[in-house]
Amino acid sequence: METYRTHIVMWTVLWLVEVFLCASAHLEPLQAIVGQNVLLQCPCKKRNERMDIKWQLEDHTTVLHHSGSHNTTNIGEGYQNRVSLFQNEDKDNCSLLLSGITVADNGMYKCFFQTEPLVYIHITLHVVASYSVCMYQVPDQASGGSGGGVGVYQCKAYRGYPKGQIHWKMGGHPLVNTSRRDETYLDNSTGLYSLTSNLTMDQSQGEKLQCMVENTDQASKLNSTCNEKPVYSRNNLLESPDKVAVAAGVSVSVVVMLVAGVLLVIFLLTRCHRRETSTQRDTEERSVTQQLNMYEDPVFVCGASSPSDTTISPQLMDDKMEGW
Repeated sequence: METYRTHIVMWTVLWLVEVFLCASAHLEPLQAIVGQNVLLQCPCKKRNERMDIKWQLEDHTTVLHHSGSHNTTNIGEGYQNRVSLFQNEDKDNCSLLLSGITVADNGMYKCFFQTEPLVYIHITLHVVASYSVCMYQVPDQASGGSGGGVGVYQCKAYRGYPKGQIHWKMGGHPLVNTSRRDETYLDNSTGLYSLTSNLTMDQSQGEKLQCMVENTDQASKLNSTCNEKPVYSRNNLLESPDKVAVAAGVSVSVVVMLVAGVLLVIFLLTRCHRRETSTQRDTEERSVTQQLNMYEDPVFVCGASSPSDTTISPQLMDDKMEGW
């Protein structure tokens, strides 16, 4: 508690001294994109190393407070694990690395350190987030007729900062006196905006329809053309997502049927070929069997002798004995 009071008194005295005797510098504004990192420059040559360094957002939010006498660093609420100094590498560098930029980081930062006079440096940080933009025709919102009917087109811009504005163009020229309805949604958790614009117009016009999102505060830096699909006259209107899905489903079905047909033809051809091969094999086996049956006759069996060749008659034996 005593330390807290001491800090209050010290910074009050420093503030009073700053009013009468101080040196200040204003650096060029920086621009940072949501989610990225940014380095806030603060050169502090010849500073008193035993004195404190303080980073502050506007006049009320403490980002970081480094005590030179105690060599301790306190991080402000919401900046834990997001800020770091470079005092260990360079004593003359008091720059602050701010990571994971959010919309809440937008504003003017002040870097305080002590030399002969009290020095503070102002840096204004402009946080931006680019919009993701798309456009399509709202399905089932067209009324037909001899004059071409009326169509409703929707342009959506997602997750951008600061708040932007949607513009419509026909053939590269801004549309004026159009029937449109605009809506804006703010995500309180992130501070990012989402925009929607519904345009009602005659479908019979044949020029290309476009939408774009423009940041009202920094148009020159955040002005971006839509990633829209081209929309033309009623004969070439942008198809609705449902129609695209149906067309994709039909295409897939046709491909599957073609593949199934090819596989069926291959199966039938293979089956017919097997039948022909089996029939030919049976025919050859029957032919070989018939030939073998012919050669199995005892008279023509290879290596066999007839009874007349192997039997000696008794008369012949007697004649031979008389000769002896």
